[in-house]
Amino acid sequence: MHHFVKQVLSLAIALSATCTTPIVWANHHGHEGHTSHASQASGMIKGEVRRIDTENRKLTIKHEAIPDLEMAAMTMAFRVADTISIDKFKAGAKIRFSLGQVQGKWVVVAIENDSNP
Repeated sequence: MHHFVKQVLSLAIALSATCTTPIVWANHHGHEGHTSHASQASGMIKGEVRRIDTENRKLTIKHEAIPDLEMAAMTMAFRVADTISIDKFKAGAKIRFSLGQVQGKWVVVAIENDSNP
């Protein structure tokens, strides 16, 4: 019985650690497997750039809910398509972006400054 309690506690600790992580990495926790079979999420998504990782071509974006992907509003890092220059964006910038699948992974395929935040 003591062994069972230790297993349950270990599982509870592991789950609580994953639930408190403030940034979710796109394509890491199953986001590529959302129920949408579309290769592109429809429409532009409003968000705010929180962090720019030029070396790995990733933007951390606080975004609104994405109904097409059944994804709640959250802050997460997205890879950015090679065709997009991320140098023109700064942390704190209000943006609109769209996602598409590139080699089976959701990436930012279009991005612009949001003139109507």
